[in-house]
Amino acid sequence: MEKINLILEKYHQFNLFNGSALVAQHGKIILKKNYGKADMGWNIDAASDTKFRIGSITKQFTGMLIMQLKQEGKINLDDKISKYLPWYNKSIGDKLTIQHLLAHTSGLPNYTDFPDFKTKMVFENSSNKDFAVKYFKDTLGFEPGTKQSYCNTGYYLLGLIIEAITNKSYEDVLKEKIFDVIGMKNTGIEDPKQIISNYAQGYDFDYDGYQKTDYINMKTAVFAAGAMYSTANDMYKWDTALYGNTLLNDENKKIYFTPHLNGYANGLVIQKHSDFLKSGKEITTMVHSGGINGFSCNIARIPEDKIYVVLLDNTRAGKRGGQLEAVIDDIFNVLYNDKLSLPKPLVIYEVYSKMKSSSVEDGILYLKDIKKNKFDSYNFNGFENELNKLAYKFLSENNTDAALKVIDYAVSEFPNSFNVYDTRGEIYYIRKEYPESKKNYQKTLELNPNNDNAKEMLLKIEDLLKK
Repeated sequence: MEKINLILEKYHQFNLFNGSALVAQHGKIILKKNYGKADMGWNIDAASDTKFRIGSITKQFTGMLIMQLKQEGKINLDDKISKYLPWYNKSIGDKLTIQHLLAHTSGLPNYTDFPDFKTKMVFENSSNKDFAVKYFKDTLGFEPGTKQSYCNTGYYLLGLIIEAITNKSYEDVLKEKIFDVIGMKNTGIEDPKQIISNYAQGYDFDYDGYQKTDYINMKTAVFAAGAMYSTANDMYKWDTALYGNTLLNDENKKIYFTPHLNGYANGLVIQKHSDFLKSGKEITTMVHSGGINGFSCNIARIPEDKIYVVLLDNTRAGKRGGQLEAVIDDIFNVLYNDKLSLPKPLVIYEVYSKMKSSSVEDGILYLKDIKKNKFDSYNFNGFENELNKLAYKFLSENNTDAALKVIDYAVSEFPNSFNVYDTRGEIYYIRKEYPESKKNYQKTLELNPNNDNAKEMLLKIEDLLKK
């Protein structure tokens, strides 16, 4: 469909999408196209069989394996996890059920938020059980089942539970119960030692251009929470299979698609809409994103009209303001209202150019002017995230003065965001201004009591202030 292609071309032109796109409607593919390079160094174009990391989309498959084991009578969703993980802290394991892990209602801390994750944990090359024993904390941030907080830890543990029940590797169970059954021949778990054909190179987009992404051992550090790779063609096979009974019978499929707190169900966020995009139609959206070093993925399905959108990106576009969600919104507008809404350039790129040519202060003044007088000409999606990311860019260049000015502005714009206070606490810590750092980490904890990084940093600061 030409309008959808035009939308994707524009996102690609503005460096907001690079990779494979597939759109289906009424069970038929209406667009399958690729935008940009799978490997920029070798000048290799992306294709519909190019393999991309899909990050947290893996959770749908982990959830499916759990439901298949339930269907076989090998597990119950209300089972305590200590039944399958005898090595885990029993006092906590006896409180947590399989359902708590599936729905992100366990109260466990999210291990990918730990301060050591990017600097140490990503390099580990141990068994998944050893990794969990070494790093996972079993203190609960809230009583299980009372709240919902996105938690990769829970899905990592689900992978270990699947292995404990089947006496097989998570990867082999995926292949046996899903990939081989529905013909997903180009999908798997990334092994750092394995040579994978037609594999996309992952990139991060810095304000000065693209660069190769940082290393991560997907098999060990991410596992059942997000270690899969796949292709646009294979992901369409997955969507098609979810309409039939090949993987689950109707009874268990209904449970698989039943949302819990905040609409979360087995790797999908499910919402009902009574007048979707003012189309007058009652529909259900099932969506999820996946982001991992160098890659972003977004999928969305609307079962009433058999609509499926999959976007596989190897430039970490989702980190740049949630642009893949915006692409899907624009595609839905075409499908339901025949309305073409073309993307706009991301405002932060323009502001960074001003900062680079003049000063950070001039860039912030310029940004304020754009917000006041030219707001409709620019893309402000994920504005808070973009400001935070820009502060970190300056921080990586050891320019703490510039980083502080950017994050001060971010705090003025988003005074109720725990994340900007966390960043400002880090900047003050690096500057050795410990009282100010303490004040900001206290503020971020006030806004988000589950911020383990802030808790650890406050302990470090207290020790330093005592000296």
